Amino acid sequence: MPKDIENLILGYQQFRKRYFSHPNSDFEELVLWGQNPKVLMIACSDSRVDPAIVMNCRPGDLFVIRNVANLIPPYEDDQSYHGTSAALQFGVCNLDIRHIILFGHTQCGGIQALLRRSPNVCQEKSFIAKWMELAKPAYEAVIEHHFDQSFAEQTTLCGHYSLVNSLRNLETFPWIAERVKKNSLFLHAWNFDLERGILEAYDSEERCFKELKNNENSIEVCQVQTCK
Repeated sequence: MPKDIENLILGYQQFRKRYFSHPNSDFEELVLWGQNPKVLMIACSDSRVDPAIVMNCRPGDLFVIRNVANLIPPYEDDQSYHGTSAALQFGVCNLDIRHIILFGHTQCGGIQALLRRSPNVCQEKSFIAKWMELAKPAYEAVIEHHFDQSFAEQTTLCGHYSLVNSLRNLETFPWIAERVKKNSLFLHAWNFDLERGILEAYDSEERCFKELKNNENSIEVCQVQTCK
């Protein structure tokens, strides 16, 4: 058996030992009462950034949507196939989610491809290139305001701008906007720094990302201009 698959099976066995080897386990309650998460996270598909691991969550704590570069498309009523939008609707309308967190990270491959304007195309029509068009306002903001910075710095800043842009797209969904207006749903944009292991949150009033510190004063780490 390939080593990669063997490791997965060993992990599964440890999972079973932890959650199914004794009565009154977390899963017994989850099976009996169903899921009732209050936090929905939109995370990147990047293998290094699993929100449940970063947040040290238990099964049932998070309702998670993952896609390339943790992007949110604007609301569209065209009766087409919208996987991310469908998951959003289920979380908000069926699970009564209280918080939506956009969970970005540094060194994002999708953002890097956007800045290079040359994603690895496996076929004539690239799914990646089309998907990353959602972050075009972020790309334009970086080119306009940060053209003289290094590629690594531009990637981080473009990720920040993209999070802000996706926040705006979230509010184009009528059932999200309605709940936000009633203060029954709250939107957040967080960014995880892979190198430093630091989590940042967007402050909409000061228009910057600040390090998240529980019960402590926040520290500003990066000033950005809101996408035009």
